[in-house]
Amino acid sequence: MPAAVEPALVHGDFRLGNLLVAPDGRVAVLDWELAHLGDPAEDLGWLCARPWRFGGPGEAAGLGSRDELLSAYASAGGSGVDPERLHFWEVLASLKWGVICQVQAARHTPEHPSLEHAAIGRRVT
Repeated sequence: MPAAVEPALVHGDFRLGNLLVAPDGRVAVLDWELAHLGDPAEDLGWLCARPWRFGGPGEAAGLGSRDELLSAYASAGGSGVDPERLHFWEVLASLKWGVICQVQAARHTPEHPSLEHAAIGRRVT
């Protein structure tokens, strides 16, 4: 575990799918039901996890490198995040997503069929 940092508001599901963007740029960040106080690097790790790259070449959301993300984050006023701390949160994000996929797959049953649960559960493999 990385050393504890001053807790901050963490989105909990920070990824491109939760950004509302207009021609002039970002308008809003959506889906705050997982928000909590924690390490801000948790959101950066979630953004870098492989499931949110969707085949893109970049390590950060499929768009850019981890170094570019950390540099932009610091330039925008975020605290410095070292690559090892980011790596911890990225690995944990992948583990969490795997568990979420398994739970969703288990919810898709003949008694309670759900295309959404089946589709998310399929991503476990």
